[in-house]
Amino acid sequence: MPTHYIFGYGSLICQDSRSRTGVTSDACPVEVQGIQRRWSMHSPEWPATAVSAHDSPMHRCNGVYFAVDAENLKNFDEREQGYQRIQLPWNQVSPLSEQSLPTGGTLWAYVGNDTGEPSAARPIMQSYLDVILNGCLNFGVEFTQRFTETTELWQCLVDDRHDPQYPRPLNRTERLPDIDRILATHLPDLLNQRQAYSEQ
Repeated sequence: MPTHYIFGYGSLICQDSRSRTGVTSDACPVEVQGIQRRWSMHSPEWPATAVSAHDSPMHRCNGVYFAVDAENLKNFDEREQGYQRIQLPWNQVSPLSEQSLPTGGTLWAYVGNDTGEPSAARPIMQSYLDVILNGCLNFGVEFTQRFTETTELWQCLVDDRHDPQYPRPLNRTERLPDIDRILATHLPDLLNQRQAYSEQ
């Protein structure tokens, strides 16, 4: 029985992205009380802003949890450089499916200490957002909408799909029209202000 679980609330929602880092169980959708997700983490490996989780008792954050063994947990620790792995109490977690929560094991989340925000120098990269929303869409449109609603600091989106700057971009592109429809419906201002990526 696995003893380690990870709560993924950004790119780790996406199965394809997780599989490039380590072997995990299938993911289950959940919502966690006491976390606010914001575009606030200035990534150490690429010039952009990533999502991070912040302690906030009044907020909720949707995502997924999945099981890993100790060896694969090390792989995710290496991937999430710049973030700190902390333990989450299971009593803050509510399932969003018929799958029951585990009765044992430790739940971890990677959180950043940055309090930055997206800017022209550190934008939200479309290739990274595509990975997240592709993962969300595997759990349905409502889950995806919930991601857009419970994430703060939507600003400075840059379209780098032709030259992905995110290290683990999507391998397939058939979902990109669905992703743009989500943005057009729920974040129209962000989409309208999206800038083209150009190498500086």
